[in-house]
Amino acid sequence: MKTKKSLFLCLMIFTMVASGCAKKGPPVPWDSIVPKRIVDLEATPREGRLLLEWTSPKENTDKSTLTDLAGFQILRSEGVLIGGECRGCGEKTKVVYEMKSDSKEEGKKDSKEKGKKVSREKGKEDRKEETKKKRMAVLFEDQEARKVYIYQVVSINRRGYPSAPSNPVTVYWDYSPQAPRMVKGERGDKRVDLYWEPVEGASGYNVYRRLENEEFSTRPLNREPLTATHYSDLSVENEKRCIYSVRAVRRVVKTDVEGKGSLGVPVTPTDLIAPVAPVDLVAIPLKDGMELNWRRNREPDLLGYYVYRRKPEEKEFKRLNESPLTKETYLDKDVVLQQEYEYAVTAVDNSIRRNESTRSEEMRVKYIY
Repeated sequence: MKTKKSLFLCLMIFTMVASGCAKKGPPVPWDSIVPKRIVDLEATPREGRLLLEWTSPKENTDKSTLTDLAGFQILRSEGVLIGGECRGCGEKTKVVYEMKSDSKEEGKKDSKEKGKKVSREKGKEDRKEETKKKRMAVLFEDQEARKVYIYQVVSINRRGYPSAPSNPVTVYWDYSPQAPRMVKGERGDKRVDLYWEPVEGASGYNVYRRLENEEFSTRPLNREPLTATHYSDLSVENEKRCIYSVRAVRRVVKTDVEGKGSLGVPVTPTDLIAPVAPVDLVAIPLKDGMELNWRRNREPDLLGYYVYRRKPEEKEFKRLNESPLTKETYLDKDVVLQQEYEYAVTAVDNSIRRNESTRSEEMRVKYIY
């Protein structure tokens, strides 16, 4: 019995000592657990406005999952652009826009500011990325010429504690260039070629594209502003109507200020290129008629072939088959013994235009069996 009591007391003492060793330090104050600092704030001029974008944080500073994000605040300081320098930048920073994390609620803005939420149009790759990172965006429309702006964004949790300010972005602003004029588009096979007149004072150009019933993306087709006044879009599908707009860009110190877009130019790329003419046409007289054979075309959009025939006294060839042939052979049963015939074959593609090749080399043969 004594042995059991002694063993019980030893276990109790061991448990108390062990629990004392596992005891953590003092609790961390709530105000030190805040959203992780944003480090990818970007500022991009778009049509005389300024687009701010950043990735919403998913963690707190202690690496715990961020579950109580309430919204964001946009901070801004501004100064006067003198030469290539800013006078007054960084002296006074204020909150110019507040955004709720719930997309259903509207953000609050300073009465003098014009910040607006925007949704960024994304391609397939962007949508895949969106599942991992949520991109936030705000448009500002109150920039003044010959000024410099420095923006930062702060995340706020539901207890009202802010994160550290994000990376700062500096924007040099001046009057934006005029919209390009005389924009013309030429359609081709899976391509569109655009041309426009140069804009005075422009250092480059951005090209935008949208489909029917869509809006222009916030990103141009070109990665960097174009220095030439033409652009070839090779990422289109035939028979899909595209609408293009070109915007001029003016370089202001380190910022490319983009002006208003040109009038929309609709262009529908289409297949205008016909297959090559079939080759190696041969005619073989058989009991049932004249059999024709030729070499297969290699075009990936090939639909089939048409066979043509004429008699020596006829001026024009007549097509023998109504629908394109899918095989490189044809049996002409409507022939007469001892009669001479001339044959030719064409290839046709599967485009809406049904582009047809020129006729093959003609084959003249007398039907003798």
